[in-house]
Amino acid sequence: MERSEILELCRAPLRIGNRDLSTRFFLAPLAGYTHLAFRTVLRRLGGMGLATTDLVQASMLWSESRKSLELVATNSEDRPLSVQIFSGRTEDLVKAARWLQDRGYEGIDINMGCPMAKVNGAGGGARLMCNTDGAVRMVEQVISAVQLPVTVKMRLGWDSTALTAPQLAAAMENAGVAAVTIHGRTRAQGFQGSVNRDGIRQVVQAVKHMPVIANGDVRTPEDAVSMMQETGCAAVAIGRGAMLDPWIFRRIQRVAAGETGDTDPTRDEQISFLEQHFCLMTEQHQERSCVLFRKFAAWYGARLGIPEDLEDRLRRFETAEEFGEIVGRVRERHGERSRTIPTALMKVPNGPVEHW
Repeated sequence: MERSEILELCRAPLRIGNRDLSTRFFLAPLAGYTHLAFRTVLRRLGGMGLATTDLVQASMLWSESRKSLELVATNSEDRPLSVQIFSGRTEDLVKAARWLQDRGYEGIDINMGCPMAKVNGAGGGARLMCNTDGAVRMVEQVISAVQLPVTVKMRLGWDSTALTAPQLAAAMENAGVAAVTIHGRTRAQGFQGSVNRDGIRQVVQAVKHMPVIANGDVRTPEDAVSMMQETGCAAVAIGRGAMLDPWIFRRIQRVAAGETGDTDPTRDEQISFLEQHFCLMTEQHQERSCVLFRKFAAWYGARLGIPEDLEDRLRRFETAEEFGEIVGRVRERHGERSRTIPTALMKVPNGPVEHW
């Protein structure tokens, strides 16, 4: 497709199951990050079509553990939303799906892509891709148990010798899955190496009508547009790119609309974003908000113009009062930062993924 046609597609809404999504650019689930506060503060910036929660262990959800209830916490502002669940046991997935439906949630995403050993060891995550027939039977039972749209998140395969995603996606479409998100790496890669866009394109070509959502290494609006152009995907899910640049969804929307000019947020917008995120986190997590917020500092520092020494303090602060004092210093010294590479990019886990 020509670029003009891609931009027209970028502006078009997308229907997944019984839901009409206003844009084709979604927040991908990220373990430990895509909680309610983060989803909400990103939605306020505009341009996001769908968000998915952090992955939740199915048995912990239907048994209502505190942690699982925190992960699926939502509100009227947090729409549209899908909840991502994982398990190696069909009965647990079914019970979790029914639990979600009974409580008014509107979409279920089944994780078949997580590379972490603790998830795979329990038979969930990417381990499910090793048995196509078994994975399909599992998903069929979830679909038959609820009236909600059921989607699936997967990787290209277990490793480079088992690229099962095209076959599995085609089988999922026949089973009634509403959409598939494909991360363009294998489980063995973890987050190393480059995303294989040709592998994603093969998944797109393997299905008939089901939307395929591409995921991986999208950090700029141009990355999002080229992902759609090169793979033929129906939508793009962005994870780490949204932490590196929370305004990415708004930027994509502007590019799709043909708008030009400066799209950078002002100093006040950047600092307001930082304050809003922490405030929203405090509303949900109270005294734990400081510890939970620290890990965002390494992602935000470069993008929000936070000097390195103040970013370091944000990675260690212990009270809301200290946070306020640090933000005051950021306001005074905004833009002094000399290093443009985000600290978080130096700390992405390295293989082998068995040790994650």
